[in-house]
Amino acid sequence: MERLIAERGAGAMTRRSALLALSATMLSPALMAQQTKAVIPTRRLNNVMIAVSDVNRSAAFYEKLFGPPVRQGEAVIFRVGAGPHFFALTPVKGGAKPGYLSYGMTVADFDAEKTMRTLSDLGIRGAQITRRGDTQELFVPDADGIKVQLQHTAYGYGSGARGDILPRQPIPFAAPPFLLKTVNHVTLTIANGAREREFYDTVFKLPIRALQGTGVTLAIGEGTDGIVFNPTTNNPNATPGINHACFTIENFDPNKVMGILIANGLEPIENGIPALVKPLTCRVRLRQRANNGGGPSSPLGTAELYFTDPDNIPVQIQDVSYCGGSGWLGQICP
Repeated sequence: MERLIAERGAGAMTRRSALLALSATMLSPALMAQQTKAVIPTRRLNNVMIAVSDVNRSAAFYEKLFGPPVRQGEAVIFRVGAGPHFFALTPVKGGAKPGYLSYGMTVADFDAEKTMRTLSDLGIRGAQITRRGDTQELFVPDADGIKVQLQHTAYGYGSGARGDILPRQPIPFAAPPFLLKTVNHVTLTIANGAREREFYDTVFKLPIRALQGTGVTLAIGEGTDGIVFNPTTNNPNATPGINHACFTIENFDPNKVMGILIANGLEPIENGIPALVKPLTCRVRLRQRANNGGGPSSPLGTAELYFTDPDNIPVQIQDVSYCGGSGWLGQICP
C-alpha cells in the first residue's frame, strides 16, 4: 500500500481508495475467474460457540456480567441483544482444551441443501449438515480448518426447521452490568494468510472494511460485523483457530468497564506483556496510528478492552459503533 501511495503522489490516495486497491490485489487470477459463480450472501455474525472445562463455573461467571442464560441440553445460551444472536458454552469433549469451537454467520434466503450445492460448485470440500432435533445446521471448515456455521437469519439455537423457536428468556433479579448488543467480530489465528483470503473471497466475497497494520477486517453485511485476520501470515507452525470474539455495548467507556470487571473479581494488568495474561484478568490496549488507531480526533489512540474468563479464553468488549477503525471508539472506517 505504501508503494501505491508513493506512485500516486503524497496525499493522493484516500484511506477508502487504499482499501479498494488492497481488495483488488487480494484477488488471484483464479479467483477473478471464479467471481462469475454464485457466492454465499452473508448478513450478520450470528454466534460463537465456546468449549469450557466447567460449564457451571463459566456460566456463573458470564451471568454476573451479562445476565441469566438459557440452558438447552448441554449448552448454555447467552442472548446477544434482542436476539436471535448469542454465544454458547458447552463442555469440552475428548480431552480437548477449552476455547472457541466455531463462529456462525447468517445467510440471506438460507437453504441448507442449496448452500451445500453452492459450496460444492465453488470447489469447497468438508462441509456437512448435521441435525439437532428438527433443525438442520450447516458447518464448513475454512481454508485453515476453522469451523464456520451458516444458518438462516432467524437462527438462534432454538428448535424448528430454522432453529428460531426459542425458549423464554429468564428475567434477571437485577439489571446485569453489561447489556450486550451485537457480536462485533471474531479474530482468527491462521497459518496461511494467502490461502485464508482466497477462501473468504471465493465463498463470500467479503469486502475489506478496515486495516490494522497488515491485518484486515472483512465486512459482513451492512453493519459493523466482521472477520479479522492477517492475510500476510505464513506460519506453518501456527495452530489455527478463533483467537477471540468481540461483543459490543452502548456508551462504551473503558474506565467504567474496567471498574466493573475489577469489582467482579478480575485483575487489571498491563497490556502487551503475555506473561501477565492468565484467567480472570483485564486490560486495555491503546491502538496507535501505525495500526490505524487514534488519529487527529483521538491522539491517545483507540481504546480496545479485553478480559479472560475462568479458562483464560479472551473476550473483547467495544462500543456498538466499533468497526475496527480509528478514533477513540474505533468507529471511523472508510
